[in-house]
Amino acid sequence: MQKDWNSTKFLDVGHFEKFKSYIPFDLLEPRNFLVACAVLFGILVVRYFLMAGAFWYLFYRLKPGVLQQRQIYKNLPAATIQLYEIKWSLLTGLPFTMGALAMGVMWQKGWTLIYLSFDQYGLWYLIPSLLILSVVHDFYFYVTHRFLHTSWAYRRFHSVHHNSLTPSPWASFSFHPIEALIQAAALPLLILIIPLHPVMILIYLTFMTLSGITNHLGFEILPEGSEKGLGKWLVSGVHHTQHHRYYRYNYGLFYTFWDRIFKTEHPKFPEEFRQVFEKKSV
Repeated sequence: MQKDWNSTKFLDVGHFEKFKSYIPFDLLEPRNFLVACAVLFGILVVRYFLMAGAFWYLFYRLKPGVLQQRQIYKNLPAATIQLYEIKWSLLTGLPFTMGALAMGVMWQKGWTLIYLSFDQYGLWYLIPSLLILSVVHDFYFYVTHRFLHTSWAYRRFHSVHHNSLTPSPWASFSFHPIEALIQAAALPLLILIIPLHPVMILIYLTFMTLSGITNHLGFEILPEGSEKGLGKWLVSGVHHTQHHRYYRYNYGLFYTFWDRIFKTEHPKFPEEFRQVFEKKSV
């Protein structure tokens, strides 16, 4: 059912349980749609520069000794590579904007499982919903990522991302627009099958951004020894660096288990993880 902008049923509950707190106007109106497109694109660009820029400043400018000990590459990427990554990241802003707008229109039309009352599925469900979303999304990413590594798709699209052999935090959104469109389609599809509160979606989007930045940072942020612990389950800087180096390994987004299930995890991950902390370059 399409949302009724004249109804007051969304005005008698908490701020985070109001539809208008997230979508303040009718997205089906062409003028409103264009305004929303411009605003969302601006938010995505500002968020990209603030979040990636903060990590870049800390790890690439300030570079305190404790962080230098975690550097994965022997040499950090040159300024020309970083500018290349920024250029492509700005181009991918539009596909991700369209993905966000698609979610809004679908929600407005009543096609999704997004809900507003925090306790509709029980408060206990809020955190597990993020876990469910991340696992299903990770599978979507793994499958599409494997497709992007076919010779046809790699040559046309995915090579843009892999031109960063030693990526920087700016590479977290450095994709060909077609690849960006494929990845931007994930959430609009998943909100059709997974009940989610919009606050959880916003938290998840922030988590996605942080994960993308830290996995392309060029520094390992997981604790030493994590190759036997967290690193066995979570994609880390070393794990994704191996993907950029070896191409045919480590396709996961957040988790490593799809790589292990389908036997695409690089066999030297534990060894190369330890090497970072032994002051050796991977």
